[in-house]
Order: sequence, then C-alpha cells, then structure tokens
Amino acid sequence: MIVKRKYVYIIAGALVLVALVVWRISSGDPAADTRRATIPVVKTENALRQTVMYNLLYTADVAAVQQASIYPKVSGTLDHVYVDMGSAVRRGQMLALIDTTELSQTRQQAAATAQNARLTYRRNKDLFDQKLVAAQDLENAEATMKVAEATLDVATTRLNYARITAPFSGTITKKYLDPGAVVSALTSTLFSLMDLDQMKIIINVLEQDIPRVTMGLEASVSVDAFPGKKFTGSVSKFAQAVDLATRTMAVEVDIPNPGHLLAPGMFATVSLNVGQKNDALTLPTQAIMKDDQGLYVYVARGDTARRARVGAGSEQNSRTEILSGLEGTEDVITTGQQFVRNNGPVAVQK
Repeated sequence: MIVKRKYVYIIAGALVLVALVVWRISSGDPAADTRRATIPVVKTENALRQTVMYNLLYTADVAAVQQASIYPKVSGTLDHVYVDMGSAVRRGQMLALIDTTELSQTRQQAAATAQNARLTYRRNKDLFDQKLVAAQDLENAEATMKVAEATLDVATTRLNYARITAPFSGTITKKYLDPGAVVSALTSTLFSLMDLDQMKIIINVLEQDIPRVTMGLEASVSVDAFPGKKFTGSVSKFAQAVDLATRTMAVEVDIPNPGHLLAPGMFATVSLNVGQKNDALTLPTQAIMKDDQGLYVYVARGDTARRARVGAGSEQNSRTEILSGLEGTEDVITTGQQFVRNNGPVAVQK
C-alpha cells in the first residue's frame, strides 16, 4: 500500500511539472518580448545647402568624325599593297595597285582609235574646204572623233582607278586583302580608313531636355579604358527631328583627339552641364526612402520618428537635392532609418 502511494506522488509531481512547462510556453518569454521591443538607434543630420549642378548623362559609342570603307572601282588582281593596319596615310597617297596589264592595253587601243579619228576628221575638213565632200561626211567624221576621244577618256580613267588612293588623311584601321587576291569593282572591301584626330559621339536627348542642350555646350566624356580621365568635347550638330519611336533627338558631340587616346568603338559616358542652382537643400541619397505613394524621409522629433514626404531633384556625389517637404532645420534620420516606423520610438545617437 505504501509503494502504491509513492507511485501516486511521483505521477502527480510529473503532471505538475508538465503543467508548469506548458504554462511557461503559452505565456511567452518576457526576455524575448523585451528584445522584440528594443528601440532602434539612429543618427540624424540637417539638410545641407549646396550648389547643385544639373547634368544630363548619356552612354554611347565613340566613333571617328570621318571614316570610310575603301573599295576598288575596277576589277582585277591586286598587284601591290603599300600600307598595313595602323599605317598613317595622307590624302592622295597610294594604298594599293590593281594589275594594269589589261587596262593599259584597252587604253592603248582607245588612244589609237582616237588618233585615227582625229586624222580622218582633219582630212574631211580639208576636203570640205575644197568643196570635195558633203557637210554630212564632215559631221560624221567629227562625231566619230568625239566618240573615240570620250572612249579614250574612259579608258584613261579606268586605268587611273587601278591606283587605289586615300580620300583623306587618317589611319588604316583594317586591311582586308593581300596581293594576289582577285577583287571585284565596288564589292571587295580593301581598307577601312579613319581620321583619329577628332572623335564624335551620337547621344539621344529626351524631348523635354532638347531646349537645355545648345550648340557649343561643353561636354565631359569618360571611357572605361581610362578610369578617372576626362575628355572635353562640345555639342556640334543636331538632327533637328525627333524620333517618333523614342521621343529623342540625335545630337553629335565632337571631341578633339590629338593624342589618339580615344579609339572608335570605345564605350563612353557623356555628361552635359545644363545649369546649376545655388543654396539648394541636399541630403544623403541613402536617407531617402520610397513606397507606393512616393519618396519620404524620417525626421526625429524628440524620441519619436515622423515620416515626411519629400520631392527630390538632381543627384550628385551621393547627395540628392530636396525640392519640397523640408525647411532644412529638421533632424533627418540618415542611419538606421530602415528599422524605423512612423510615429515609432527612436534613440538618437549623439
């Protein structure tokens, strides 16, 4: 009987212990509640008044102001190539020569025919002066002479076309064929020639920004190939028409390139300074948050955070211009704002 009573006590004690554990779990951990209620620690600062530069940024590819693909105007075998990739050439310099054997023979035949036609015309002219031939014969001889001379001019021109010359001064950026290749008129590309002394970049300016971009406006250009280096150019041409698909206008920016540092095909960023505003309110960009209603910041008023809607303008050097919503004297939360809720408590770190 005593043994049974002992087991009853043990079972009762176990039930009491289980009940305490269940109660503890259901009632929650006060320490955890305290941790969940921790007040966010934040830092604040006032908006600064600065001079804000209004810049328009564009990305585009660098291209040569003057460039051309050079084709032969006559067909034949490429006899000589006098330049290679990277060669600097002058206007009129001979770049290549097509075999002239057939073209020379054709010209010689045309020259002989023209010479004979001229002699025939002179004879008919003498006979006509003596009234021994009709005027029609003289006119036929004259026409034959003119056709022969024109044929000679064509043959001479085609012979000259065998000499491939540079249309302008520049650099050979690509050579496609070597001596011995058979080329076809106007279809076989021989060289790519570019003037590297001046580069251009075509940017697409949004319709609303067109009035702010003026002829001669200075442009700052940077390329990935030279980090930190700035090249200076200027706006030189406008398309004068807006693309209906993109609502942009093509604008050309020219950049002097005396050292040939810029190369066609480089990826560039173009910055146009279209104005500035003095005494503008600015905040660190990270302090500005966004929801489905727009932009806002948190302002610390005592130990409470208040949400303030703001209007933002230009951004530069990780700071954003504040157009509306702040007077400049508010303590704006710039660190820890992601943990803050509207009208919630905060602890401002001094």
